Amino acid sequence: MSLIAPPRAGGRVCTRTFIPHDCHAAIGVLGAVSVATACILPGSVANGIARVPDGSVRHVSVEHPSGEFSVTLEVGGTRERPTVLKAGLLRTARLIMRGVVFVPTGVWDGGA
Repeated sequence: MSLIAPPRAGGRVCTRTFIPHDCHAAIGVLGAVSVATACILPGSVANGIARVPDGSVRHVSVEHPSGEFSVTLEVGGTRERPTVLKAGLLRTARLIMRGVVFVPTGVWDGGA
């Protein structure tokens, strides 16, 4: 479940996501795409709060407590009844481990 509010840090919408009962420090992929989609649907609560540009490709920066998630929606249909044709997002990676793996020579002889 996500709560939404007007953007506070230059994004398009501000969120707080609860997984399952605690406020999460970020927002998940599915949550970000769902919120972004709700933001473009005319008449939705999210559409009335978010600041989303018009056009067939819409960039929706979803703010969350630890930063933002950039979602790109390719939109078809009409202005009154938009259809999301594609959704994409940029995900970053961070180093979570550094280590050494010892492979037995019986498995790999060191050759190319």
